[in-house]
Amino acid sequence: MSESDRICAKLDKLYDYYEELKNISTISLEEYNHNILYRRAIERTMQLIVECATDMNNMLLKMHGQRGSTDYFNSFIDIAELNIIPTNFALKIAPSTGLRNILVHEYEDINDEIVYHSIGTCLEYYLEYMDLINQYLKCTE
Repeated sequence: MSESDRICAKLDKLYDYYEELKNISTISLEEYNHNILYRRAIERTMQLIVECATDMNNMLLKMHGQRGSTDYFNSFIDIAELNIIPTNFALKIAPSTGLRNILVHEYEDINDEIVYHSIGTCLEYYLEYMDLINQYLKCTE
């Protein structure tokens, strides 16, 4: 399996995570706040989305003979420098890695309202990201 095929397979997994988040994103803030299962499912799925995308970014960098990125944030900037995604989009999506870091490392300090209000942005940015990667690699026609 080529590196491009591996990235396309990972893109399929990212689409799955995206659909999971999209399916649960219709809940209200009140439902989110009062149901720990919703909160944990959304937090974990958002974490998986960011990690899957940054894994793909590093795979793309290596495919182009580059070293892996120094961190999650810069992985988006680094692939923009290779003209895989537009720089202005990289600057919009890269901060989503900060939420992932909070979810993973500072879970006791999570502001549920911020996470809830980040769902729409996550869905918007990662749909565009998946489209850009698909266009770049031509995973599906």
